[in-house]
Amino acid sequence: MTESHTKLLDLLGKNISFSVIRSDEIMQFFPNGILESGTVEAVLIHLSGNHEILVGDVFYSLNEIEMK
Repeated sequence: MTESHTKLLDLLGKNISFSVIRSDEIMQFFPNGILESGTVEAVLIHLSGNHEILVGDVFYSLNEIEMK
């Protein structure tokens, strides 16, 4: 999850680095997750609260990333 003081829309246009937290099988080989970085190009705000950001060509759910 991102830092609690980070506002979702504040990430737009920012260059960020984060670790992608995946399944337990992948975590065996990458205990710190998979490091990604890039510019946030879009933000999807879901009514369910499971928001996403677009970095490069991939959407990342905020509950599967940890900001660095």
